[in-house]
Amino acid sequence: KRILCPTDFSPVSLAALPVASTLAEEYGAEVFLTHICSPVPYTAGSPEMLEALERREENEAWEKLRNILVGNDLRNVPASSLVRWGGPVDEVNRLVRDDKVDMIVTSTHGRTGWKHLLMGSVAEDLLRTVPCPVITVGPKLQRRFAKAASIKNIVYATDLSEESKAAFPYVASMATRYRAALTLLHVLPIENADNPNAKLLAQPWRDQMRKTFSPCIDWHSAASYEIDFGDPAERILFYAKEKNAELIAFGV
Repeated sequence: KRILCPTDFSPVSLAALPVASTLAEEYGAEVFLTHICSPVPYTAGSPEMLEALERREENEAWEKLRNILVGNDLRNVPASSLVRWGGPVDEVNRLVRDDKVDMIVTSTHGRTGWKHLLMGSVAEDLLRTVPCPVITVGPKLQRRFAKAASIKNIVYATDLSEESKAAFPYVASMATRYRAALTLLHVLPIENADNPNAKLLAQPWRDQMRKTFSPCIDWHSAASYEIDFGDPAERILFYAKEKNAELIAFGV
């Protein structure tokens, strides 16, 4: 019911808004649009100058948030804005805890504190510390996502660890809500591909996936269980492209 959408106002970060809007509209949720300001270093000048700089930065942030709220991206969902000061990871965690946030939707490779999101230290800390699901929107988002759209295909990648399996109830819920097709993918090391018994090797993994995940999948959602070999990132992207997926999901 409560979706947190951090933004640094870069075009890449704003690309997350239609995704947040789609989810909020489908689930009847509210979007909390948030900008986190980084404190000005004390070496930048006198206390009076620092105070003036921070006040100006905060006022500009509020104005930009107001402009976003009256724009097209969030017009169909309840939304409010927040400005906070501090480190991105600490402040996001505080907001999730204090405001009982159910999901975070944010961009990757924006500027400032979100620059390294997904593969950098901020993302690593964020994904491993927040107690709610995180949806990230990459810088190469296709044009078809520029407006709010439905989710028809989901690729769920799993190594069958407990952390990975913990993400699946959220994935299954979204698949049920949108009646989306699910591709469940487990990638084995590339050296196993040369094994003459590769298909036999893959079958126990496929059986384990089906036993673990099928009870959570609604009958409206078609599901396929795929075992592949190679670099996990490359194979996940391959299946996402092949299935024309709107969402890639995994647990960390």
